[in-house]
Amino acid sequence: MSAPRIVTGDFNAACVSVEEDSGGWLVGFADSEFGARRYLHLHRAKSPHAQDIDLGLDGYHVEVDDPSQSCHGGIACFELFRDRAVVPFDADAAPALGGRKAIVVTFALRAKQLDQLRACLARILKDDECFLDRSA
Repeated sequence: MSAPRIVTGDFNAACVSVEEDSGGWLVGFADSEFGARRYLHLHRAKSPHAQDIDLGLDGYHVEVDDPSQSCHGGIACFELFRDRAVVPFDADAAPALGGRKAIVVTFALRAKQLDQLRACLARILKDDECFLDRSA
């Protein structure tokens, strides 16, 4: 018997962006390229400031649908499949993320795009051991 599927926060990502610049890495899933109403963003700075390190804010940052629904850390597990990401949140993070316990984002990517997404997520979620690549 399989576990019940958590459907809180599900949406289809018409746009998946993977970015790297001198400051850090960013992965974004959005329901549209412009004027997105539903989205999931993950970001990690390459060289966090000393103050951020002291405050424990040197890991990844998560934002769901609105800048007011964000936190540092908070992902219990990030499972990447070929056509979706399943992301349950820690109980402590759920209130900051609009009460969501999880989000499931579906998408369609070519192999090269999926490879880029996988590599960027591995950098963003490094040292947290919550990234599970099931896309192979």
